[in-house]
Amino acid sequence: AWNFGTWDNWAKTQAINKNVKVYIGAPASSTAAGSGYVSAATLGQIAKEIRAKYSSFGGVMLWDASQAYGAFSSFTRI
Repeated sequence: AWNFGTWDNWAKTQAINKNVKVYIGAPASSTAAGSGYVSAATLGQIAKEIRAKYSSFGGVMLWDASQAYGAFSSFTRI
C-alpha cells in the first residue's frame, strides 16, 4: 500500500525544489494495471482527503489515459 505521508515528507525535507508537488498516479481502468484500480468516486474521495491533509498534493494522474474515458467520464474537478 502507498503512504502519501512518506512522499509529503520527502517533498518537504529532501526535494531540491521546495515547491515540488506530488501526484497520485492511478490506473484509469481495471485493465490498465494488474491491481490498484478504484472507481472515480473512490479516487475523488481519496484525493479530497489527501488535499486537505498534505500541502504537497499536486493532483491526480491516470494511466493509460485512453482507458479513462469510459471509467472516468463523470470525474469532476475536486
